[in-house]
Amino acid sequence: MKNIIKIIKNLFKKFKCDFYLAVMFPYPSGNGLHIGHFYNYALTDSYGNYLRYLGKKVFQPFGYDSFGLPAENYARSISKSPGEVTKNNIKRFRKQMKDMNTKYEDLLITSSKSYQKWTKWIFKLLYKNDLIYKAKKDVHYCPSCKTVLAKEQVNNDKCKRCNTHVTVKNLDQWFFKITDYKERLLKNIDNLDYPESTIKQQKEWINNLNDWCVSRQRKWGCPIPIKGEEDTLDTFVDSSFYFLRYLDPYNPFKLFRKNRFKQVDLYVGGVEHSCMHLIYARFINMVLYDLGYTKTEEPFKKVFHQGVIKYKNEKMSKSKGNAINPSDYNPDELRFYLMFIGPYKQGGDWDDKNIRGIRRFINKFSKFLNKENGNDKIDIDSFRETIFSHTENFKFNKVVSSFMIFLNKNKNKNISKSDKKELLKLIRIYMPGFK
Repeated sequence: MKNIIKIIKNLFKKFKCDFYLAVMFPYPSGNGLHIGHFYNYALTDSYGNYLRYLGKKVFQPFGYDSFGLPAENYARSISKSPGEVTKNNIKRFRKQMKDMNTKYEDLLITSSKSYQKWTKWIFKLLYKNDLIYKAKKDVHYCPSCKTVLAKEQVNNDKCKRCNTHVTVKNLDQWFFKITDYKERLLKNIDNLDYPESTIKQQKEWINNLNDWCVSRQRKWGCPIPIKGEEDTLDTFVDSSFYFLRYLDPYNPFKLFRKNRFKQVDLYVGGVEHSCMHLIYARFINMVLYDLGYTKTEEPFKKVFHQGVIKYKNEKMSKSKGNAINPSDYNPDELRFYLMFIGPYKQGGDWDDKNIRGIRRFINKFSKFLNKENGNDKIDIDSFRETIFSHTENFKFNKVVSSFMIFLNKNKNKNISKSDKKELLKLIRIYMPGFK
């Protein structure tokens, strides 16, 4: 009975939401959340807080893209199972997400039995509608990863994941007929609210589209639901529809009930997913739309790519010894600093001196709000309008500078209790843990 009530409450909440806000979910590596994750999830969370302040009901889900080769290889190296390794990694991620002070709802894991059920359902649905075939073709094979790759996972005859030179093998593999949707994928592009660079890349990527090879010679993946088949599915299949599963994660009876699903209003993630993931998701959503399962042909109303955080103008990585661990910093200080580091779509260069400057601002703002109450006037309406205009346009760096200008202008005033209360609400949009 409790489970049924939970299902009903969940469905009611999801379909009554005013705004569906989603981030590209992570692969739960053993390294935990890195600064790029924090930059995506924390700042997008503040956008959600802004919408909530305006009175909107925001659906903000989260999950884990948990299948894949890295977990399988790492597990083998330490003589553990991929499932055990992934479970421990997700525990670490969940703790870090909690420390980040975000409002995401943790709803799914792609390697779970309940999720695999629907990955298989997608395969069977496409098979039933003549959108899948098996054929012997020349395919790219990575000798290091020991698996077939889609053509799009190869760059200059090298595996995009490990940089190993690929070979060509003639193998019997499963293919999704994505080329049947080539014209529609191309036709819709100019009407999409995507970054211009992504639109350009997708156009170029679709002038060379091949049917999607989904067979993988790995164990840590969703089994292909055909009797006698030993291969697993490409993990891009798992991520091609998860944004729809978010809307019905607790339903154990029947997943894709027709007309149940809502388009994502804003989808935020890295520019590296401009083509493969986004086009595969568009393709699967189009299929579901044609079959009456979704109300919109395109899955995402708006896509935004956050920039990259660098160190001394170099991309951060553990191998270079310049990676920043988000857990080493106060989450509110870190969030506000990352907003300030540069325009959100560009990113910026990390500097510990500047984050200390953010810390000083926070202390000064806290002292300002803790001063004795008074009757000095401040133009809080104009200030709110300014920072909300910047937030709507993802100019978080200007939000932070506006707070700094506001404080410098009003620091000697003693303001009313009601104004303090309003300022506290405003700053907690961008620093949820501010006291």
